Amino acid sequence: MNNRDKVIKESMYRIRVEKQYFNFSCAHFLLFNDGTREPLHGHNYWAWVEVEGELNQAGYLLDYITFKPIFRKLCDGLDHKTIYPKRAEELTIREEGDNVVVTHRDGSVFSSPKSDTLLLDVRNTSTELLATYLAKRLYGELIQRGEHQHLNAITVGVEEAPGQQGIFRYELPDTDKGANRGS
Repeated sequence: MNNRDKVIKESMYRIRVEKQYFNFSCAHFLLFNDGTREPLHGHNYWAWVEVEGELNQAGYLLDYITFKPIFRKLCDGLDHKTIYPKRAEELTIREEGDNVVVTHRDGSVFSSPKSDTLLLDVRNTSTELLATYLAKRLYGELIQRGEHQHLNAITVGVEEAPGQQGIFRYELPDTDKGANRGS
């Protein structure tokens, strides 16, 4: 290990937040590789988040008091919704009045009120892609708050059943870290 690697490793910190209220219940179906789908069903999901980076000038990564409500709000935004992937080639999605109508290429038609439906910018509603969705939305929130410059990665896990979860580690772009990086 050279001196540069040693400095980088010594300057990396991580916080992990697992709260019982980082949960959401929603309906979905998974799309399979052959284009078929599983039946519409629901899960009581639970999520956790890790953030990695350098300590700020005060000596911490993120303030738990302000950070936890941000992630909670993202989870709450998925709660009690039927979720569909907007980027799935197997689906046609349209609005009819106050409803969202989703048609699978097998002829199945799903209709639900707009207020109960969430169209996610993903190609499937797997736990891995739900974790991706949450990590990227969290990063967007941190950018808006100006709390991202010293961060290197965000990892989110989404569990759909005990012992069964998808995890996404989002390596944050260097271009967004700004001039304060390393200070």
